[in-house]
Amino acid sequence: MTDQGTQIASFVSGAAFPRPQIQPNGNQKATNVECEEREPVSECAPAPTPTSVIVVNESIIQQVFAGAAKDNRTTLSEIESKQVLEALGISTAMPYAAHCADEAVALASRCGFPVVLKVLSPDVTHKSDVGGVALGLGTEAQVREAYERIRENLTAHAPHARFEGVAVQAMARPGLEILAGITRDPQFGALVMVGMGGVLVEVLKDTAVRIAPVSEAQAREMLAELRGAALFNGTRGMPPADQSALASLLAKISRLAADHPEIKEMDLNPVVVYPDGLCALDARVLLEPAGARPRIDPELRARRLANLERAWKPRTLAVIGDRAVREYMWLNAERGFKGKLYSVQPDPREAAGIEKLGIPNFTSIAEIPEPVDYAIVAVPRQSAPQVLADCIAAKVAGAGFFTAGFSEVGDDLGNNLEQQMRALASSSDIALVGPNCMGLCNPGLGLLNSPSLRPAESGGDVCFISQSGTHAISLVMKAPGRGIRVNLAASIGNAIVLEAADFLDVMAADPATRAIGLYVEGVRDGRRFFESLRRAAARHRVLVWKGGVTESGARASFSHTGSLATPAAVWKAVLRQSGAVEVLNLESMLDAMELLIRTGEVRGRRMALVAMTGGQSVVISDTFARHGLEVPPLSDRTYRQFSTFFKVIGGSYRNPLDAAWTMGNASNRGNVDRVLEILDEDSETDAIVMELRPGPGFGTIRREIKEDEITPMLDLVAGFARRARKPFAIVVDVGHIQPEMEAWVVGKTEELARARGLVTFVGFERAAAAFRAAAECYENRQRLAQ
Repeated sequence: MTDQGTQIASFVSGAAFPRPQIQPNGNQKATNVECEEREPVSECAPAPTPTSVIVVNESIIQQVFAGAAKDNRTTLSEIESKQVLEALGISTAMPYAAHCADEAVALASRCGFPVVLKVLSPDVTHKSDVGGVALGLGTEAQVREAYERIRENLTAHAPHARFEGVAVQAMARPGLEILAGITRDPQFGALVMVGMGGVLVEVLKDTAVRIAPVSEAQAREMLAELRGAALFNGTRGMPPADQSALASLLAKISRLAADHPEIKEMDLNPVVVYPDGLCALDARVLLEPAGARPRIDPELRARRLANLERAWKPRTLAVIGDRAVREYMWLNAERGFKGKLYSVQPDPREAAGIEKLGIPNFTSIAEIPEPVDYAIVAVPRQSAPQVLADCIAAKVAGAGFFTAGFSEVGDDLGNNLEQQMRALASSSDIALVGPNCMGLCNPGLGLLNSPSLRPAESGGDVCFISQSGTHAISLVMKAPGRGIRVNLAASIGNAIVLEAADFLDVMAADPATRAIGLYVEGVRDGRRFFESLRRAAARHRVLVWKGGVTESGARASFSHTGSLATPAAVWKAVLRQSGAVEVLNLESMLDAMELLIRTGEVRGRRMALVAMTGGQSVVISDTFARHGLEVPPLSDRTYRQFSTFFKVIGGSYRNPLDAAWTMGNASNRGNVDRVLEILDEDSETDAIVMELRPGPGFGTIRREIKEDEITPMLDLVAGFARRARKPFAIVVDVGHIQPEMEAWVVGKTEELARARGLVTFVGFERAAAAFRAAAECYENRQRLAQ
């Protein structure tokens, strides 16, 4: 037999026989079901050998696709599918077409028994479903009987399917069976997938997914994610599998998917991986007409984003349609705006109330005597398209539509009105925010998107994007109490023209930005979102809170903002490849953001933990470990230092420390600095978390405590935090506080701690989740920078 490299070279040149003959239109040579005179068959497919690096033969791929298109077929035959793979340089068990039982026997004899027979029919997608596969055929009689059985099975299970014979191939030697393939997501486009394959694929459901294309290094990361990854190293007498060959296959088919949008699906199952290569035993490719991706004029988008930036940092602000029934909520929200504020309200009954607020009112946006940078629109939905048209005519830079009742409602009127607005905004450079949103926020300029917010004294360095108005307001409202200064924020609602990607691009480019948080329910142009997210994460720490990850949540998100659901596995891939980090709720977003902004980078997962009792030391260790963090032994040097003064019976200076009576009460607080300084110099840990119990001692608090019973320990710890080289945080414990006093004690301790610059968490779970997110941010940026 020829080696694999010679076989592929022969195939590419068209010299190998009995490869199916390719006509200029790309079809296999037409044959009848009955046998005809043929040249003798010389040999069958060789046993798989290590894959070679072969330049992709694009002409063969185009030829195969053109043949299917000419025949109006969307399914490639197994032979055609494997021709595409071999044109990529991927080893296959290429079958040979037999159009009668005699030909099947002849091919089987030359391939060498045992062999496999598989039905050939352009109308069958899953051969096993119609009884179209026969394995392990060891004699000519078995081949002849299997040929007839497959024909009869096809007639019984799919009476209208065409029978074009069978494919004959040698049985492959055993190896590790893997599933690989490509598919398309409606939002994110081409995806590549790998999993534990063969007959157990439906049971195991052990797969990893990425946005295509991927590099071989990224493909190896996919393999490492599989629950069965240990099988690649060999187990129970099985040899190791060639991960390099499999990573190469994944990189090649992912590039094929990215370059050929007409490929709808590719299913390779099984791919058998050997110690020295692999072989694709079965292959199926589905095609569809490649839909044109909506093209956005780059110059128009650039002008639109420039207008969005202008709207986010306005000098002139107009509120359109505010009313007394809402207590003029938008005009009152903007009373602290540092630029010029105008009202647009043609109703004379409302104008009188606006005048009492001391805000100039006009009957149309065109009457305002200077250019308007941003308009807040709160009008009935039937009026929204006309108001948008008026804003475009007046050259307003940006407009945020509080108005709701569009696609998120699902009625014909709402859908039609939204389509009108999309058409108007898409043909202009106005920065349309929403509709169905709370719009833009810039606390440093006094541009607020809720009356519950307050202007900031100066600008910040953290940005928030949210499809939910409630979450946008909550993030901005709670951030200052965490020491988080907000730069820009946006509630984007239905996002019918400007999507999350556009807001993300403007935020990431802003020189003041250091970190970005997103609440996202869904995106329309997933590929553009992915690319923007990746650019942003390359420059800043980016956290993503995904809404609608469950079936019920997806239904709710559609009715909330009209967002389409995306499978959780795809979102996981988006985050992994972009470098962004997932958080699970509003509090975890704020916790992680506080840690990222107020400490240095968390450059590892090795935690030094300080608890105040033995039981708590167990709980804190378990909690951090569950979040994927490590609690390693400390260095020998650290243990030697601790042994000189850690003398309390019942205490422990192992990691985690049980340190109550060594550093926690009033008589020995001199040890606080000593313990923390030693941990700061420890070579085996990356960050420090200390449990802090508010109050004068360690008994249960049954009386009101005073601030001066909390502040001494806080002052000591804050002094260390200012000097620390490692990230440091405290966890406020509430287990020793009577329930009726808990809210005050915890609230006051948080307030006093943060006033001293301490990163503070209530409970071990929240602290562990934040450190996991911070460590992942650093890991992702390091990984993607390589």
